[in-house]
Amino acid sequence: MKTFDLAIIETGNGGDIQQKGNDLAIVNGVENMIYLAMFGGNVEASTTAVITQSQSFDFWGNTVFASNSPSQQFNSETERTIRTIALNSSGRLALIQAVEQDLNYLKSVADITIEVEIIGSSQTRIIVTFSEKTNQQDKLLQLVYDNAKGEVIIEKII
Repeated sequence: MKTFDLAIIETGNGGDIQQKGNDLAIVNGVENMIYLAMFGGNVEASTTAVITQSQSFDFWGNTVFASNSPSQQFNSETERTIRTIALNSSGRLALIQAVEQDLNYLKSVADITIEVEIIGSSQTRIIVTFSEKTNQQDKLLQLVYDNAKGEVIIEKII
């Protein structure tokens, strides 16, 4: 049985659902999960418990799908790291480690390689190449993060 998800795309103000004509676009893969794992969690701190008394700024799915499994929650180590590192070679290595940490949970369903490039004084390109184990076709997710704006400015799936 195949499962589908609504396709999301970065529009510069957070992920938005994509439209295809007059309908909603769908994806049959892990690309949404990759994006959400890196940029959909709690940027302030890793989620360790379900928060019910006040607003939680982590991914809503943490509470719904993984409230009893903190190791499966999205915590945006990538976004937290990219906001705090210097854009140099050691910062690049720290960012690679953060992306690996965020995407570690996908290793059982996909082969993933990660590249990080510093492409300017305030921009970083993250390239995630992935091949789902059920469909050995390579796909590439490219994200460009603008530190000056504090957001993903380009997302491309190839």
